[in-house]
Amino acid sequence: MENILNKEKSLYLARHAHNPVHWQPWSDKVFEIAKELNKPVFVSIGYSSCHWCRVMEKESFEDEETAKILNEKYIPVKVDKDEYPDVDKEYQFYIQSTGDSGGWPLSVFLTPEKEPFYAGTYFPKEKNNASPAFKTILESINNVFHNKYDEIEKVINTRKEFITSFNQVNKPIVSEDKVKEYRKNEFIKIFDPVYFGFREGAKFPYISSMMYLLDNFHEEEYAAFLINTADKICTMGLCDHLFGGFFRYTVDRLWQVPHFEKMLSDNAQISSFLIQLYRKTGNRLYLYTAQKAIDFVMYGSLRTDYGYLDSLDADSPNNNGDYEEGYFYKVTDRDFTVLNEKELKNFPNEAGVNNGVIYLKHKEYIKAAALGVSLKKAADRINTIKAHPEPDNKAVSGHNFMFCTTLLNMYEAENEPYELEQALALYHKLRYLVVYDSKVYRGLYAVEDEINKVMQVNNPDKENNTHLEKYIINHRVLSDHVYYLEATLKFYEITNENEFLLIAKNIIKEIENTFVEDGIPYLDIEHRIKDSFDDDKPNPVGLYLYLINKYSADLNIQADERLIAYAEDRAARFPTGHPAMIRALELINK
Repeated sequence: MENILNKEKSLYLARHAHNPVHWQPWSDKVFEIAKELNKPVFVSIGYSSCHWCRVMEKESFEDEETAKILNEKYIPVKVDKDEYPDVDKEYQFYIQSTGDSGGWPLSVFLTPEKEPFYAGTYFPKEKNNASPAFKTILESINNVFHNKYDEIEKVINTRKEFITSFNQVNKPIVSEDKVKEYRKNEFIKIFDPVYFGFREGAKFPYISSMMYLLDNFHEEEYAAFLINTADKICTMGLCDHLFGGFFRYTVDRLWQVPHFEKMLSDNAQISSFLIQLYRKTGNRLYLYTAQKAIDFVMYGSLRTDYGYLDSLDADSPNNNGDYEEGYFYKVTDRDFTVLNEKELKNFPNEAGVNNGVIYLKHKEYIKAAALGVSLKKAADRINTIKAHPEPDNKAVSGHNFMFCTTLLNMYEAENEPYELEQALALYHKLRYLVVYDSKVYRGLYAVEDEINKVMQVNNPDKENNTHLEKYIINHRVLSDHVYYLEATLKFYEITNENEFLLIAKNIIKEIENTFVEDGIPYLDIEHRIKDSFDDDKPNPVGLYLYLINKYSADLNIQADERLIAYAEDRAARFPTGHPAMIRALELINK
């Protein structure tokens, strides 16, 4: 075998084409080879903007000794999570079920039958307090596979029993009259009472949970929590006050130090949340911050003529040419030399800098907007002297449809035709490029010249666009179809045009025919993955149920009783893990 990733279009996979590891892309073929050679399969899952993916590559995958072990004793497989989100979900769920937290890079060891038996995230090259050395792990697992396989069989059987139990639908553990109080207590348990946001550690936005709380804004505890959390989102390190948009999360409890990658889906969701909160509170800081994020997406490095790319790298080249996390975004005193005397004098009163990251010392819209004018001068300077973070080379269909919905939310808030026009233009491009008979393909690889040729055909006809097929990510998952449905129904709600209603009905028919079994939508076409918790995006099963019920009168359909029962079970057993399902259930019970 040899490394064949040079044949792949994914930027993440292509970056690993020079590794001495004999990487293979995900396919059934590699597992057939594993069976023939009786080798375990090492699967490394990540994405192009992932900082720790880059660290593990430099430490281990570029290391000849490590590569030798992987090549001789394993079938090494690289997976871009944005190409195969269902594969990622399946094995993230496995690591979470073992009591560990998931994340990327995800490092998972499989049998030739695709059964996981050991997993972790980033493994260091050398031993540290948290983990043995990666080479030690590789040698140990290979020994177990060949000499103690009964231990692996025990792990596999335990996993199967857990999944069976996990997927079992039980009677609710809380009576109907107590359920609201129970949910409220469960959510309050995970509030950070001091710095707001969820849990007393790194700060992820968890927008799906925020949207559930927003549905119940009349609850005093929820309203206070949302306002205080939104203030942190808008003023502290999660927000890029220079260039607009939001980073992935902050690594600290105080919201000060971000993990610097930027994701299209995060910026779409956080913006939508802030817009909805603005409509509840009238606080223009939320609307202003959301608009800056939308502008970052629409006019920044993610923009293409056929959609928006999925992410911007956390790392960028420093003055020595080495990749450094957050280098592009961190400011120095030199960056403020472009400000005039009045601005320089005013800056320390309005904003501060912590480890190169700007934060606001206030939460007032007028001051933030005025400061934004000054900060743009610093941003323009940085744009000319620093190398930009590299964008991913994929436009993911579902995340683009999600951004359509964000633009429509902004249109509702401001009633400016421009957002509606942009949403419509994006929607129709996506439908032309990645939707075929209501089947939503995962997205497009960024080969702009070729795609533009197709877009410029005088009389566009998909049947004549066969040469574009090689740029389509030929994979389908539930989430893309559900986000497409959400955008379509939002268009119908705003325009009242029956065309959108007809499209929505066809999407539902496709979901029911392709992803549903025994009334329950699966996340993947093969019906391997029945459920996932809401994480950085809402669980598509929960969102699907929510949309069906919200628009049931227009669609003239009712949710399957088996799906409702399933949602009730999930919401009762894992309430904070399934806010999208809870939103749907509370809508049903209104």
